[in-house]
Amino acid sequence: MKNHTEIAEKLNGKSIIRAAGEALRGRANCRIGVERESLRCTASGELAETAHPETLGRKDDNPFFTADWAESQIELKTPPCESPLACHRFLETLTDIALRELAARHELLWPLSTPCLLPEPDRIACARFENAAENLRRRKLREKYPVEMLLLSGIHYNFSFDDGLLRRIAGDGELQAVREGCYLKTIRNLYRMLWFAVGLLGASPASAGDREIQVSIRNSPAGYRTLSSARLDYSSVRAYRESVDRCLKAGLIATEHELYTPIRLRFAGAATDDAPEIDRLELRIPDLNPFEKCGISPVDMEFLRLLFFHSLLTDETELEKFADDADAVAEYGFSPDQSRKAGKLLERLAETARNISVELPDVLEQAGKRLHHPQLSYARRIRETGERSPEWLRLAESYRDQALAEAWRLPGFDDLELSTQCIIREAIKGGISFEVISRADNILRLRKGTRCDYVVQGTKTSLDTYVTPLLMGNKVVSKQLLREHGLQTPAGIEFQPDSGNAAEAIRPFVGKTAVVKPVSTNYGIGISVFENPATEKQLLEAVRLAGRFDRHILIEEYCPGREFRFLVIAGRTFAVTHRRACHVVGDGVSTIRALIEQANRNPWRAPGHHRPLVTIVADEAMKQYLALQKLDLDSVIPAGQDVQLRRISNISAGGEACDATDIMPERFKRIAEQAAAAFNAVVCGVDIIIAEPLTSASACAVIEANFNPALLIHEFPAEGKPRPAARQILIALGLLDRKL
Repeated sequence: MKNHTEIAEKLNGKSIIRAAGEALRGRANCRIGVERESLRCTASGELAETAHPETLGRKDDNPFFTADWAESQIELKTPPCESPLACHRFLETLTDIALRELAARHELLWPLSTPCLLPEPDRIACARFENAAENLRRRKLREKYPVEMLLLSGIHYNFSFDDGLLRRIAGDGELQAVREGCYLKTIRNLYRMLWFAVGLLGASPASAGDREIQVSIRNSPAGYRTLSSARLDYSSVRAYRESVDRCLKAGLIATEHELYTPIRLRFAGAATDDAPEIDRLELRIPDLNPFEKCGISPVDMEFLRLLFFHSLLTDETELEKFADDADAVAEYGFSPDQSRKAGKLLERLAETARNISVELPDVLEQAGKRLHHPQLSYARRIRETGERSPEWLRLAESYRDQALAEAWRLPGFDDLELSTQCIIREAIKGGISFEVISRADNILRLRKGTRCDYVVQGTKTSLDTYVTPLLMGNKVVSKQLLREHGLQTPAGIEFQPDSGNAAEAIRPFVGKTAVVKPVSTNYGIGISVFENPATEKQLLEAVRLAGRFDRHILIEEYCPGREFRFLVIAGRTFAVTHRRACHVVGDGVSTIRALIEQANRNPWRAPGHHRPLVTIVADEAMKQYLALQKLDLDSVIPAGQDVQLRRISNISAGGEACDATDIMPERFKRIAEQAAAAFNAVVCGVDIIIAEPLTSASACAVIEANFNPALLIHEFPAEGKPRPAARQILIALGLLDRKL
């Protein structure tokens, strides 16, 4: 394929379907990224005059958070994703993070495309960057365009075809020529359907002088548009470049950044290269949908994907029949004739969906409802509410409250352990690019500049050696190392229960307080604690339970006091928590079993390690501990009485974390640091029992040191101040600046 005629024939709808075959069916065949612009506003609905949040990293190089034209105009940017749903989940993650960080400053994200209450224009600051050229460009825009226009916010939908699909279409032909042909045909056809998309997605009705824009001021002549729009030539890349040069020479735009067109070509390199390769198309027409927390719904993102494929697969002569006036639709909405044409287009879109074997009933159904019932359109709903209604501020507050209520939530990553999610959250805030290279094993690859690091399960990093977890995992060896470093640990013995000497081994502990546990264990699994003198029968049952998890058993003296977890990172104690064993409070009517079911309805609880609290499970160890209290699962507890369900306080066993960093005497923090040093551990959890009352002179014993300590107990304590432990890990790795 050497000429445009051959390429055009190749890009005939039926020819593409024949050439691409199964590549078109049942797969996304594209990459989608979204940029969401929003104004930051105060709690009273006025434009925030504060600087871009430092907690969201440097806006100069953060790939996820930056500022658009104004310092108060935040921009959220997803990476390219494999599907609209995956992209929307990432956008929701960014939105939630932004809402939480802004909440700490008593700020909100304004939900509309049109601005909130504005101060005097001279108080509205252009975004401030370290790059002087970026600052100059924004000042020039201010001189050229009204501030109200520059503050209009919206969604930019970035779309690229999958390279495998393009190669399949090209066949034996020239891939570069087919790539160019596909993108240029798509953009030409998209322009023919702009009126259709604006009418269905428009959500910025507003006054423009003496005119009332009914649907979308952003997409009207009064919106964010330059005179260059109508002068660009999309017949070829060369023609496009020449038309851009003519606009520059005519003074219509100062730089290519100023090409405020509804759809933009984006190139892999500079557009001035001899043979620039089209990388993606950027559709800029979607207004912010205020009825969606993210500013756009997953259904509308799927609808836009279908528009792109329809533009590729439909002959241009056919779509030319559907072309109409986008400006008129933006200002007045669909006319009766346009509504009929739009209905026909929806039918054609359904046909395209069938051709590529994509089932989109909700997408087309919702678009059809907004078309045939205009009162359901976004623009009509906004007009009926009123552009200056206090309802928009209440809506912004509700989105903030949703984000805060599920502070741990990271949509799209909620199958990962919460400690891993904590690392991802801090990476996003700090502008660190990341990749989940194994979801099953929670392995992340992190990149910042030339640095590349791996983090496994939140705290396994290159900072620690391979031998460190092996030493910690063996309770007998770890106790020996702790004692050699001058630290007090509980006295005990190790034995093998299947050797037949269990009764003899436990004899010194009969009638005494004791702890029985597997030599190699974590998360409190297989551990039995007797804070009251244990009988021979009870100890043998505990040995049997521990023997399920290891052939070697450790039985040791019980140390009274409160158990604390110390998180030591790079030689310093960063956080301390008191872990409270899972418990229920009686109501005088419910059984313990029913009270556990009620506790498990708490949205913070879930199985595994995906939320701050773990589901409480009524297992054999719990029944054993309840029996020591002369209770069972069917016991009814008097109103107000607190019943502890386990002796061990591990979060994995249903326990709760209470932050104790600020109340912990420095002496015990130094002991925790000594314990970590005994294993040359850089990231370490140290468990210490401290006798009551808690003072610097209290007696203590180091129970154990733990490799791969959970971060969630510090990031999301049930009580007390959250500690950004994940950020400290990234600082230790050298990926984040300490001041962030």
